[in-house]
Amino acid sequence: MHRLEPGMFLRLERAAGAQLRVLSGQVWVTESGQPDDVFLSTGQTYDIVGSGRVLVEPLKAFATATLIVSRDTACVKRSQSSFEGHRAAES
Repeated sequence: MHRLEPGMFLRLERAAGAQLRVLSGQVWVTESGQPDDVFLSTGQTYDIVGSGRVLVEPLKAFATATLIVSRDTACVKRSQSSFEGHRAAES
């Protein structure tokens, strides 16, 4: 189970075939290779279909989200400032 506080994100690697389930809050899901982002609320699920590179972050700046990833994947939880550095490095 992953608890994402405001300003944090979760990066999943090699997560193809896994399912995200939101236990509380709202999250914004960006999956590499998929044309659209996904927004999930409490009780909703999302099946990861692409290569398994996924970013998940709380949708609201002052909200906490809790979610489950259905199987073991490489997960890294970071603060938003680390995410901005990661995006800059990819550019």
